[in-house]
Amino acid sequence: MLKNYFKIAYRTLLKNKAFSFLNIFGLAIGMAACFFIFQYVHFEKSYDRFNKNADNLYRVTISYSGSFSNLLPMATNHPAVAPAMKTEFPEVVNETRLVDPILFVTSLAISYKDHNGNMTSFNEGKMYIADSSFFSMFSFPLLAGNPATVLSQPNSIVISQTAANKYFGKENPVGKTVYLNQRLPLAITGVFKDAPENSHLKFDMLISFKTIDNDNGMAGNWTWPEFYNYVQLAPGTDPKKVEAKFPAFIEKHLAAVLRQFSFGCAFHLQRITDIHLRSALLKEPEVNGSEKEIYFLTIIGIFILTIAWINYINLSTAKSAERAKEVGLRKVVGGRRWQLMGQFITESFIVNLFALAVAALIVVCCFPFFEPFVGKNMSNVYSSEGIWNTAGFWLLLLAIFIIGAFLVGAYPALVLSSFKPVDVLKGKFSRSGKGIFLRKALVSFQFILSLLLIGGSVTVYRQLDFMRNQELGYNKDQVLVIKAPAIFDSLYANKITLFRSQLASNPAVNSITLSSDIPGRSIIERNSVRKTGEDASHNFITSIMEIDENFIRTFQVKLVAGRNFRPDDTVNLYQKGIKNVPVIINESLAKGLGFPNAEAAQQQTILLQYAQAGGITCQIIGVLKDYHQRSLKENFDPIIYYAPSNHGNSNYFVLNVNTHNLQHDLATMKGTYNNIFSGTSFDYFFLSDYFNAQYQADQQFGKVFGLFTMLAIFIACLGLLGLSSFMIRLRTKEIGIRRVLGASVYSILALFSRDFVRMICLASVVAIPVIYYLAYKWLSNYAFHIGLGWYIFIVPPLLLIIISLVITVLQSTKAALNNPVNSLKTE
Repeated sequence: MLKNYFKIAYRTLLKNKAFSFLNIFGLAIGMAACFFIFQYVHFEKSYDRFNKNADNLYRVTISYSGSFSNLLPMATNHPAVAPAMKTEFPEVVNETRLVDPILFVTSLAISYKDHNGNMTSFNEGKMYIADSSFFSMFSFPLLAGNPATVLSQPNSIVISQTAANKYFGKENPVGKTVYLNQRLPLAITGVFKDAPENSHLKFDMLISFKTIDNDNGMAGNWTWPEFYNYVQLAPGTDPKKVEAKFPAFIEKHLAAVLRQFSFGCAFHLQRITDIHLRSALLKEPEVNGSEKEIYFLTIIGIFILTIAWINYINLSTAKSAERAKEVGLRKVVGGRRWQLMGQFITESFIVNLFALAVAALIVVCCFPFFEPFVGKNMSNVYSSEGIWNTAGFWLLLLAIFIIGAFLVGAYPALVLSSFKPVDVLKGKFSRSGKGIFLRKALVSFQFILSLLLIGGSVTVYRQLDFMRNQELGYNKDQVLVIKAPAIFDSLYANKITLFRSQLASNPAVNSITLSSDIPGRSIIERNSVRKTGEDASHNFITSIMEIDENFIRTFQVKLVAGRNFRPDDTVNLYQKGIKNVPVIINESLAKGLGFPNAEAAQQQTILLQYAQAGGITCQIIGVLKDYHQRSLKENFDPIIYYAPSNHGNSNYFVLNVNTHNLQHDLATMKGTYNNIFSGTSFDYFFLSDYFNAQYQADQQFGKVFGLFTMLAIFIACLGLLGLSSFMIRLRTKEIGIRRVLGASVYSILALFSRDFVRMICLASVVAIPVIYYLAYKWLSNYAFHIGLGWYIFIVPPLLLIIISLVITVLQSTKAALNNPVNSLKTE
């Protein structure tokens, strides 16, 4: 009997090639899309799970209150926190710290001598200073070296496999010496396997913590919250109980500082597996994803599969009229209902099996293009972390197949096998209100899902477009940024001045400025400031930035009050006893200090806690209009600017250039740079690209969301195409009668289109409020975002109506133009 089921199912599929193609291809696209989505979701949720201690590893973060309440919670903390926790908390079995070397040097150049004694230098960006316990806590495999000792000595460094190949080729790098900024020798003690893509920490080099702290002085530093602190808790420890000890812990170690500056703080434990999707703190080491967006994509995957399954149900039940006689004859000759159900479920099994095979082929062919499309190297994971190695994936695949083949296929089987032999020969089901209502309900549900996806895509696209094109308060176009050299000598200041003057004489350069920071990143320096005469309870946290008199001109920011810096305004903040330092502030800082407007801040004195005990008195000479230092997800940063007497902390040359002959001009600049700063690497980028890199995660989400929305609509269109085709075939005789009675082609087209338009209108009533709510919730993640205007109500239904009309009109036009005589002959 089973053999007979498969034989008849195979013949039925071949007999109805168009029907079979629509069903198999629609299901295959749905399954493939679902697989891609769940692969992406699985990858995003796999971050840091490769660590063997992942369930017990936590990052210790900090948040502020009181006079520091304007400072966002930070991923970093004081360097004394983790060592003190290990000493005082029995639940903590291990700890380690990381810090960005940029805190100690302006930039990072690693040099080495080749066999000929020539020094070659590369600027490195992915580098940390790490405790000796790092490799015992985190599971980054060492290809050479002992995990317990590679970072135990001062002036030692561990490098990645890629870095080893870049610097030394096939030679063994262990035991060789490289130099940081051509000054600090570092002995290579180990080589680690490249950090996987699904790690929140990505680095090519680790310098030993004892290089900066050989006497363990950092273990007593409670006033420098710039270090990543990680602790490993004993298995079975409740992190909430550990967090309950923090208030007393903070009181013990930070009470004096908190009272002096009149602020409060709190420590938090953050599981490392939660960092990528659930953390958006200040000073995150990498751009993180979003758990909400992952949920959205999961829902999209379910929507796509649901749309594909609805297509199958609709097409199968719509085709029931053509198989009514087959069912009637089978019952007349003794066929039982369960046998008929077995036949139709077998057909469903074969359709889903073919669809699964086609889906697998699509995945294999398209996966190499999917990775660069989403900007993720999902193949770069440690072997045990791949989706193919997880039992959950195979269970999900089995569940999709079973639901599609048996549960979804069961309904058409129930409908078809329930026909009464006498009635089916009269075609009653094809005209029954119950059957028509079912199809309309399912199609309407498809339209609701499609409207939700279209509305979401429109909102995401408009927000991304808004962020790319919104006025930022400064000019980022045609702004070239050159990294300052990281190598210092006695002539460094003279070289900076010479390079700057030679760039200024280049006709391609409109203006040039030096600064410690640029838009597109958090400003490194921060401290508290208040009006003179006020007590510490009025302290306000601000970012501190070094600029020169050309900053305003180069960036084209607006000075709303006061004046710009003059050459005689330069100061050395570290000079003992300095006071009345000329500074410029921005509108956010003026507001935070309590000034009613920018003009009121002019010539006022403020006390900046910076560089020396007791603070430095500063005089406000100007106020800049707020501009977006960071992405539009964040509010404006309060900033104070000063002009240093030397630019030792200026990390960037910022040039406003014309780009008519860009490659030639860059080559000239590179030659000038190499002549002045010999042995260093010429690194540059354009500010627009650098700033927009902050939106990498948002753009990836927008691309993925848009792609799968289009696939969902495409699958829905396949179903609409098949359903409208069957409806027209069933009503061919009716069309002929209407044409004989004088109906126009237009009225015939309207006859078949109006039902779909009505269903879309009904679906819009349900979908639009949901779209509005979800869009509002998503946009609330952005400090600056679009408004939800008329487009959210008009564009999704209008687009869906246009698509539906095109499909139905194309299908019904042919039937309407047929000779009525031929239509009346149709049985």
